Amino acid sequence: MNLSKFIQSELETINTAQITKWLEDKSLSKRDYKRLIEDFKAIVIMEQAGFYEQADARFMQWKNLPLPAEIYRYRLAIAGKIGGKRLIRKRFSTFPAAVQNHPQLKPWKKNLHSNPLWLGGIVVAGLFVIGVTQFDFSEEATPKKVSEQTNVEQKLASLEKEVEQLKQKNEKLATSEAKKTETQKPKADQSKEKETEEPQASTKDPKQALKEAVSSVQSKEYETANQLLTGNVLTNKETAGMARFYKLIAAGKLKETKQSDYMAYRNDFPESGYMSDVLWMQAVYEQKNKVGNYKTTLQELAKQPDNEWSYAAKAILEGKSTLGD
Repeated sequence: MNLSKFIQSELETINTAQITKWLEDKSLSKRDYKRLIEDFKAIVIMEQAGFYEQADARFMQWKNLPLPAEIYRYRLAIAGKIGGKRLIRKRFSTFPAAVQNHPQLKPWKKNLHSNPLWLGGIVVAGLFVIGVTQFDFSEEATPKKVSEQTNVEQKLASLEKEVEQLKQKNEKLATSEAKKTETQKPKADQSKEKETEEPQASTKDPKQALKEAVSSVQSKEYETANQLLTGNVLTNKETAGMARFYKLIAAGKLKETKQSDYMAYRNDFPESGYMSDVLWMQAVYEQKNKVGNYKTTLQELAKQPDNEWSYAAKAILEGKSTLGD
């Protein structure tokens, strides 16, 4: 598999919903992880919208905290979308040595076709990063690099166990839900037809339907999310704004949106915190489908409070960047 295909494969297989869940659980006991939750959700939206430079920049602001290997793989895949092998090597060289030598990162080493001298160099650099930024060692402790490395590897192994436990819990929940659904299937053919016609969300509590839909979008299960985001969840006062935003993402990925869908959202939720995201999606839709004037939409986006999307809109309007596909 060539590098570009491998990068795409990583983006499609890495479970961003699982990573979000891990960050949420971790934030309950460690405050440093709380800021990363919303940050990571924003990164996922940027990656899915194809705005890789902004996603990579967000990652660069993160503190050196212990993280699962999946996050490092995700960072490399995003970097690869921007600058190919060269930028991947640059990002890889900043990772702690324990991460560079983690089994999950081996395919990346293989795809980079790195020579032994380069690999040796980044391991040394990784040890330096760990010693200086992740731990507060005294001068007397500096020679103990082997014990430091062991300590980091043990912590990383512990993190991986947490991720695996979460995966097992999710699998059990999914199995249990599947069995429950199977037992509730109507026996009459007429009932089956009626159930098929009515979306699953119509029988769910709006808040629960929204929660499941958000998780499905983060897992890139857009058809499931689109099906969940119907009925009451789109009209309930407590869920409508967020539900219709994620509906735009899911339906957009399935190519089932129209320009009017984005405009309707903006009219119905003028104070929405997602306004910049919606304007960006509308501009992308207009350019890709040659509908309306995407530059006019970008001009509106540029007037929004400073954020990644408004910066990007200004850069495009000034000719410093392009919207792309």
